[in-house]
Parts: sequence; structure tokens; C-alpha cells
Amino acid sequence: MPANDNSGQIGVAVLGAAGFAEEHHIPDTNSHPRAKVLALYSRGLERAKEMADRTGVPEASDDLDALLERNDIDAVTIVSSNDQHHPYAMAALAAGKHVLCDKPMALTAEQASEMTQAANNAGVVNQIAFTFRYTYCIEEMRRRVTAGDIGKPHFIEIHNEVFSKQVVEPQRASWRDDASLHGAGHLGEMGAHFIDTVNYVCGPESGFIAEVAAVTHTIPHSAQTADGELKPVDTLDLASFFMRTSSGLQGQVLASRATPPPISYGIVHAGERERGHMGYVTVSGDKGSLMATFTRGEVEYLHELRPGEPWQRVDLPAEAADGKPHGVTRMIHGFVDNVLAGKVDPNIDATFEDGYRSQFAIDAIMKAGKSRRWEPVATSLEG
Repeated sequence: MPANDNSGQIGVAVLGAAGFAEEHHIPDTNSHPRAKVLALYSRGLERAKEMADRTGVPEASDDLDALLERNDIDAVTIVSSNDQHHPYAMAALAAGKHVLCDKPMALTAEQASEMTQAANNAGVVNQIAFTFRYTYCIEEMRRRVTAGDIGKPHFIEIHNEVFSKQVVEPQRASWRDDASLHGAGHLGEMGAHFIDTVNYVCGPESGFIAEVAAVTHTIPHSAQTADGELKPVDTLDLASFFMRTSSGLQGQVLASRATPPPISYGIVHAGERERGHMGYVTVSGDKGSLMATFTRGEVEYLHELRPGEPWQRVDLPAEAADGKPHGVTRMIHGFVDNVLAGKVDPNIDATFEDGYRSQFAIDAIMKAGKSRRWEPVATSLEG
């Protein structure tokens, strides 16, 4: 079935038998009335079979080439270790499949560039899973900034601290502890989202991130492998960086898994963090400020501040207060809708080029952490 044929159903293959596939990619795809997960791929076939059995996926496979040759597979979602994003996406694009790829897009900007060029040449729907775009608070923040509600933006601040790696005893080793598999550590895991948030919320008004200066840090510690060996962790625990956009907006971001959040975390009680609060973003302009939470949808808040007035809560759709991670569902349902339509919605969806901008900034931040200088960031494939 052609992907833009609205008469049928979209067949989807999920590439990667990670926990997030079982938690969201499979059930959220199947909850769309026009989509069905037909296969689950993993290099570990037994793991894929077990997850397929639990989730009702008809087939499990460890043969990616054979899977991508199937005519009933129109699209793939990639939810694997970061080192596999590039090869999986390139194979899917070569087979003419539509692709939703998890973030960070790749391990390097060079890989992200290759993926973007391949997606553009293939002429298929291509998206990066920047989930925060699909929360009502961030979507409304962007609308208000773009509409000029706070005047001309002059500063954006993003704050994220989770304190997950400050441990006494060695934790169990995983692929997230290995830079060859995970890339930039917490900077890639969460910083990729925050870089995209700056570009998404402020890009239409202030341009994309064009230069960065940074401090980065990895706490010297080890993780314990399955055979009891202690292996040094070489992925970043913390990145704190300043930035300027192409039109002069300035800002700062703290993305850390090595420091604790404040007792009173921004505009949300600390206890609510357990329900999905991952930090906050504040945009300030010459007529006021906006402050929103980062969440998959469980704890959505947007506040507005006018000069001489207290913070006021902004009304959001009722779904924003239902305690569910609807941001992920909206993203995956949107991907299916885009495959049916044959195009993305530029007002909300992140394409591979958006992923490239984020990945280039990640590389520049890592470079700036070592050079102690401002480093340039490409705002498009052309530079």
C-alpha cells in the first residue's frame, strides 16, 4: 500500500526491543485506528520474541534486511541504543520506509548529516522523537513567543537536574555507560531535547542556536558488568552551556545527572518530580516571561509573568492535567498521520534536519567543554 493512500492501514516495524518500545512505541502505534505494529526487530532474537509475545506483535525478527524488504511494512520507529540509530535509519531509508527515530539522532553530526541527506533524497516522512514538542505547555509557549506575547525574546533558560549518577556503590553497567554506544551521555539523553526546545520555541522569532560555550564533566566512577568486573564510565554526567542564536537571543542550559534539583523545583513542588517533572524552561522578553515544565505530559504547567504582576497560570487543555504521558502518544499518532498524509506539520514536528541541528550543537558543546572557547553551530545542512 502506498504510504499516502488514505484507504488502508499503515504497517509499522519497531526497531529495537528496548523498554520504551514496550511502554510506548508498540501500544501507542497500535492505539492509532489506522496503524498496526507488524514486526519487532532486535539483534537479540529471544528478547524480541519475548516482548512480541507480551505485546501481541505478530512477528519477531533479527533479520533487518528481510524485514525492510516486506511490502506490508510502510514505516519504522527506531528505539534502540544510540549507536544503532544511524545504521537502522540508513537501511530503512534505502528501503523507502518512513522513519521516526529516537533522540539523540546519532553519535556525531557527520552521521546526522548523512541521515538527513538520505531522508531528503528518499522523499519519505522523517521525524526525530523530540517528545517535549508534543506537550501542550511547550506547544503553547512556542505559539505565544512566535505571536509576540512577551515582546522580543532576549534570554532563555533551561534547568534539568536528576542526581541519578551520584552513587556510593557501583551501579550495574549498561550501554548508557559506554560512549561508543551512547555518545554524549546525559547531554545526548536530555540535552538533545533542550537544544531542540530552544530551536522550536524561539527559532521562528530568534533563529536557531549558532554558537555555544560550555563546561562539561564526568564524575570518575565505574559500573559493574554482568561478570562482576568494574568498568570505567566515560559518558558525560553534566553539561552547562551558554548559547547565542543566529538573531542574537542569548541563553543558558544546565543538563545534569550528577547534581540534585532544588528542594523547591521552579514552579512545581519537589514531590511532583516523581510524577514526571524533568525540569523547566523560561523565556523572557521585553514585555514579560513564560515558564513551562518539561514532562512527557504527566505534569504540565505553563505560567506567564507580566511586569509588576505575580506569576499567573495559563490554562491548557484538560488532557494536560490527566497525569498521563500523552506527549509520547501525540508524537507517535502524529507520525502515523503524517505517513498517511505524506508530509509533516512544520508547526510541531521535528524532521531529521531538526535532529541534525541538535546533534551538531551536541558535538559543539563537547568541543567547547575542552577548548574553553565559543564554538560555532551549523543551523542547516549548508552551514
